[in-house]
Amino acid sequence: MPRLSRPLHAFCAATLLSALPGCVPYPTYKTLQPRAAITVQDETGQPLADARVVLIAGAYPYGYDRYRVEQRTGADGRAGFEARHEWRVEVLAIHGSELFFWNWCVEKPGYETYATHDRNADAFDPKAVVQLKPGVSQTCDNPNASPFMRETRPTS
Repeated sequence: MPRLSRPLHAFCAATLLSALPGCVPYPTYKTLQPRAAITVQDETGQPLADARVVLIAGAYPYGYDRYRVEQRTGADGRAGFEARHEWRVEVLAIHGSELFFWNWCVEKPGYETYATHDRNADAFDPKAVVQLKPGVSQTCDNPNASPFMRETRPTS
């Protein structure tokens, strides 16, 4: 029976041990943010300028915000966001791979805040048209109102 050399034996053992728990690294090309645009209008369909639009990127398995990008709408009520992609090395583990999803938050003083709370990428509308209703605006930065932000706990 042929005998394996010591370095080859060590390599085979390390490969087997790393594959047993399923933690095998692999390269993947992720969409961190899709190319997206939103048109913000008032109740009558007129464009609203200077509304704050926040594109929120969250990801599973944990469901927390990964980052937020914001812009102001122009005179035409539009705000646009470029796509962001990245090569990553992920490890296949029991909880699966990192899956991104996106949401909109739009605020403007004098109007109710518009926010989506979708938890999968298929539900995101990359060409959204929203109509804001007159009312009280709440900030898109409120961590207690966003299911995608980590809870903030008071320091004791």
